[in-house]
Formats: sequence, structure tokens, C-alpha cells
Amino acid sequence: MAFKKAIKLSELGNNQLKQVEIDDTKIVLVRQDDSVHAYQANCPHAGAPLAEGAVCEGKLVCPWHKAVFDLNDGSLEQPPALEGLKQYAVKISGGVVMVDPDGVSQHTHLQAGDDSDQIVILGSGAAGSAALSTLEESGYHGRIVVIDQEKNAAYDRTALTKFVPDGSMDVSDVPSLLDDGAFSKKNVQRIVSTVTSIDRKKKKLLLANQQHVSFKKLLIATGGSPKRPELPGGALSGIHVLRNLQQEKTLLCAVDELKQLVIIGNSFIGMEMAAALRKRDIAIKVIAPHPLPFETQFGEKIAQYFRALHEHNGVEFIDGEVVGFSGDRRVEAVKLKDGSSVKTDVVLLATGVEPVTSFVHDLPLNDDGSLQVDEYLRAAEDIYAVGDIASFPLDGKSTRIEHWRVAQQQGRTAAKNMIGEHEAFDRVPFFWTQHFGTRFEHLGNPQRWDKIEIIGSLEDQDFVVLYGLKNHLVGVVATGRERTTGKLLLQMQHDLTLKQAHKLVDETEEG
Repeated sequence: MAFKKAIKLSELGNNQLKQVEIDDTKIVLVRQDDSVHAYQANCPHAGAPLAEGAVCEGKLVCPWHKAVFDLNDGSLEQPPALEGLKQYAVKISGGVVMVDPDGVSQHTHLQAGDDSDQIVILGSGAAGSAALSTLEESGYHGRIVVIDQEKNAAYDRTALTKFVPDGSMDVSDVPSLLDDGAFSKKNVQRIVSTVTSIDRKKKKLLLANQQHVSFKKLLIATGGSPKRPELPGGALSGIHVLRNLQQEKTLLCAVDELKQLVIIGNSFIGMEMAAALRKRDIAIKVIAPHPLPFETQFGEKIAQYFRALHEHNGVEFIDGEVVGFSGDRRVEAVKLKDGSSVKTDVVLLATGVEPVTSFVHDLPLNDDGSLQVDEYLRAAEDIYAVGDIASFPLDGKSTRIEHWRVAQQQGRTAAKNMIGEHEAFDRVPFFWTQHFGTRFEHLGNPQRWDKIEIIGSLEDQDFVVLYGLKNHLVGVVATGRERTTGKLLLQMQHDLTLKQAHKLVDETEEG
């Protein structure tokens, strides 16, 4: 081993992350008492600088999207990364931390599953890709069949409302979730088709081409489909939904040509698109019956902040209920309940998604079309459901969450359980949203709260908002505080009072 000087041990504080460069290799160091670990400097998910992340409870949390890694060996604990960190050999000599930049250790795969096993994964989006990656990581050597109706699935859909519409990423550059060889392994088969029915007793799937596929364990990860309200004129040309790459291309071609867009609904998808498309100098009008975006999730004050932020950047809001569309073949106006109309040639429906479960006839569905699962994400014996289609127990209540990272977490947990582990899904929900180049993070899934504490400055886009219920932390909204939210994400797995949360925020920012 060719160890080289990295830093004096005295210059590295306990639980402090420090990036160094040795022979053009960027490495992040972290000290835990008398030992030091060295890992790749950037998160394998999207390249975030890990030195800006958080260290808490023996884990390293990525600053951007909150992937979690074990500090002992760099192994992956939570997505959105789908692989662990490269680890470099370290020794301490004469008070100096020495690192071998060429001594990269690889994680050894376990051995799981039987050669005769066959796991079938329906859908290769966030949840399905995380499941497939977890099976590979676990050394599963049974057969895996991935079925997806979209030919070019397994890509990062979050880019469709953030980076592609604002012009910082081309549609062709939307990153894949899996490496190029994910579907070329000898035990993995990919089928592009649609499942029409499930026979849970015979453990068989019927595909649209009349092919039958057997399974020993089944993971349903078919995601959501954009809702199209049944309104007069809804079939006119120029009315778009957004879920996949082709829909993105079609929408962007239209708005780039016509330089205008009416967005129906002030959901996260709608508001992210509004913010992103303003960078293309597109005139944006948002129509929604409720005037404040995100009020249900964030409360009135923060919702007012987001509306003001959008208005300041040129987004026009129209408060009203859409009752139909008018035009000759192509949409020409949006009709409102008060009798008025809004002229436009392009409309985006941002009216939510519904679970893709129409093919599920052999299992009971909830009123919203979702599958009910237990804490281990089982919908029935040997059948698991995750992501947008799954209602799972959270804080004693059946809950369905349409978050990208939650889908990945559930896909990972379900995969482990399908090969014999017994891991309950009890993670704190996290998602991030981007508006006019600024990232906002949300932790938890509070349905109600009785106290809100704002730490920092909304105007300066540098704040942490703590949501409390009976003096206990139930949710967080923040921006500019990535290290703080990383620590809070892990601490919220335990019962955390508002006072303890406030102290953690203060200590992290002071540190």
C-alpha cells in the first residue's frame, strides 16, 4: 500500500467531515474518536459534496437528497443512492492521517435466495429500481424478472420538473437510475409489456400479449398515473399531462414555440414546472381553487411565502375552479366556474396522480385505488406493494405518500423482506422541491400541528421551520440548512421534543 499524507489528526475534529485531495483523488475524511475513515468525496447518487453532509449516530447523510451511509464501512443504508461508498485504506502515524488513494475496498455481496426462486418486479421506476439494486447488493442469485410498460424506464423522473424544463439538462441527459449492465446480468430478464391480471393462488401474471409469468415473490411497484379530470373539452389538443420523457418533450416543444402555459393545479409538480419554465421566458398562469400552494403540507404562513416567491418571479395566479375547456380541435381557453375564461393554447394538468392498479383484480383495493400493506410492505402472502400504489401504517394511520425517496426506501425494504429479512418500514418521510434555483426540504408527514417555530430568515432563503404537536416535533421545512436537516432526519426516527430540535438546530449551525 502506498500511504500518503492527508492531514494532521489534530486538524480533524471528532465527527467532522473534511475533504482532501491526494494525487487528483478527492477524498472525504471523518474522525470518530481515535479512528479515521476515508471515502469517496461525492455521493454516488448525484455527486453532492459529502463534506457538506451531516454525521449523526454513526452515519453520514448526503446534504442534497439525504442518502444515508454507515460510517464504519460506507455501506448504503438509505436511498436515493443505490450503492455504498468507495472506502480507502487509512492509517495514523506520528499524529498524521495517511491514506492510500489506490487502496479502494469493495463491499462483499452476501448470498441470498435459491437458484429456483423467481422474483418478479412490476415497474422499474424509483421503487422497482431500488428493489433490483438491493437484490443485487444482497447477492441474490435466483431469477429476477422486471416488467415495465415503458421501454426507457428506470430514469430519474424528478429531473422532469426541475432540471429539464429550466434548461439546465437536456431530455436526453436525464440520468438512469441503474448502471448500464443492470438488465444484462444472466439472472435478470426485462420484459416490456403490460400486466393485465394477477392470479395470487397460482402465482402467475398474465401479460397483454397473453404470456404468463410465474413468481415465487412479487413486488408491485407500478407507480402513479396523472389524473385527467373529466371535463368538457378535455380531449382537445394542447392539453398535457407530465409523467414520462415523451410527454416532457411534447410539452416543451409546445411552450417553446408558443411562449405560454396555463397550469391547472398548484401541486408540487405544477409549481416546480412554473418556476422552471420561467427561466425559459414562458408566460405562466396557475389556476387553482385554493389560492395558497402547499398550505396543506406547510401551513398558511409558508404557503403565503411560496405564492409570493412565485409572484415575484412573474408567475400569475388565478383563483378559481376549472369547469371545462373550449376550442376547435385545439384548446383555446380554460373556462372557470364564475363564467370567466382564460385564453391559452397550452395547458398542463397538474391535478395529481392515481395508483396504477387497474390490473389488480385478485387483491382488495382501497377507495383511492391503492393496495393496503402491513408494516413489512406485504399486500398478501408473497406479494409486496410499494411507492405511489401502497398505503402503509405510519404513526398508527394508513398513509399513502407520493414521494420519490419514500418509494425508493420502500423498494429497498421490500426487496430485503422478499429474501428473508424481517424489516419494518418506519422511515421518516423526506422530499425536496426546487423553485427558482433554490432547494427546499421537507421532513415528516404531519397531518396537524399546534405550533410553528421559524428559525432564520424567509426573505434570505436561509431558515428552518419546526412543526410541533403537543411539544413534539412532527415536521420540518428548511432551505440553506442541509447539514441540520440531515441530523434532524435521523433524530426524528426517535421521539424528539421541540426544545431538543431547537437545540440541535442551534448546535449544528454554531458548529
